Amino acid sequence: MTIVGTRPETGLRIDVERPRDGGPPWRYEGQAVTPAETFRLVATVEPDGAIGVELDSRAPAPLTEKARLLLRAAWKHAQDDDLPPPRRIVRWRADR
Repeated sequence: MTIVGTRPETGLRIDVERPRDGGPPWRYEGQAVTPAETFRLVATVEPDGAIGVELDSRAPAPLTEKARLLLRAAWKHAQDDDLPPPRRIVRWRADR
């Protein structure tokens, strides 16, 4: 399935990036996108996998946890390969 358009049809898509140098902790900045709105997203990923997420104050509360889980999955995949988390993370999670 390809992504067409700027918004997901359902759920949440995050698109965040961190600087090439620096970390840990790694600081990501980007956006969280829903079918209706786009919110600024800032996240910190600690070496032990703790994830801190800050979303625009207009964002519904459940989006923070969904974004955290997407970032945690990216961190876990990198850990499986004994690597730091990726520089750019683009992930989507459907509504459940």
